[in-house]
Amino acid sequence: MAAPAGHRGFAVGSSGNAEDMSEKKNAHTTTRNAKSTATKAKETAEKAKDTANDAEATAKTTAKATAAGAAHTAQAAADKAQVAAEKAVATSRTVAAQAPKKAASAAGTVWMAVKGRKVLTAAAGAGAAAAGATVVVLRQRAARRRRPLARLTGGRLGV
Repeated sequence: MAAPAGHRGFAVGSSGNAEDMSEKKNAHTTTRNAKSTATKAKETAEKAKDTANDAEATAKTTAKATAAGAAHTAQAAADKAQVAAEKAVATSRTVAAQAPKKAASAAGTVWMAVKGRKVLTAAAGAGAAAAGATVVVLRQRAARRRRPLARLTGGRLGV
């Protein structure tokens, strides 16, 4: 049967005295709630610990990946620098090897110009000498064909 409203249920305690059952029930419920809360807190702490471990592992992995990426980038930059240095050395060797050839070529060109100038001067001199000789010969012929009046006036009168 149910107890009427406003009346409390009593039971005989271990000491033989009457105890309020609602107080016993509340103490039991409070203990059970405390155990449940403690269990939930423990589970939450374990989950937080697992999350922290996962975050730590992720951070370590990320750090390793970042370090590997940085090392790879540094290695690639070093390789590019080495290739550029090798190209510069090869270019300087080529320039150094071609410089004497170019100097010799320029000297040869100058020598050819000097020789050509000598030939040109000689040809011009020979041409001038030939022209001078031709003038002399033609004057002599012209002087022989003219009459005395033409010779005196330089060919202006009495052809």
